[in-house]
Amino acid sequence: MIKRIALVGASSTGKTTVYELLKNKLPKYEFVNESTRTVGAYGFPINEKGTDATQLAISSFHLEALLQPYNLVLDRCYMDVLVYSRFMKGVTTYTNDYIEDTWNRVKSEYTHYIYFPIEFDSVDDGVRSVNEQWRKEVDWEFKAVLEGVRQPYLTVTGSPMQRMEQILKFINV
Repeated sequence: MIKRIALVGASSTGKTTVYELLKNKLPKYEFVNESTRTVGAYGFPINEKGTDATQLAISSFHLEALLQPYNLVLDRCYMDVLVYSRFMKGVTTYTNDYIEDTWNRVKSEYTHYIYFPIEFDSVDDGVRSVNEQWRKEVDWEFKAVLEGVRQPYLTVTGSPMQRMEQILKFINV
């Protein structure tokens, strides 16, 4: 069975740090990097300023990843498209409906969801949002969506090394 391990949660929760650590522990996996920065590099507005075009570009990125025929670790997944779209004023009802419908078709393609809760303040790296209220609202939405997935997920806490060990145990490696 192909494993698709999705690291999910609000921005600046440690997903990418743990993702990088997992690369050394999972040599037989392919790693798909975070999509928001990728589409941002093309000039799409991101974070709170995201638009229909932004979210559809990110949607394409995640759907393409699901076509890969090998074990994956994904720094974000289609759940992120769903959650963030709900908080962007520049995303229309039509696009939200498309994203919701697509999410309902693809959510079972991920074999493991790893949720990163907010445990520390956001770090301003010049790209991610530092709006803490927005980040908290996004985090609450991730928790609500995860509860509706109807498959087990792991909430990781602690240091990056502790989180990595929790994930390796959860995915049975």
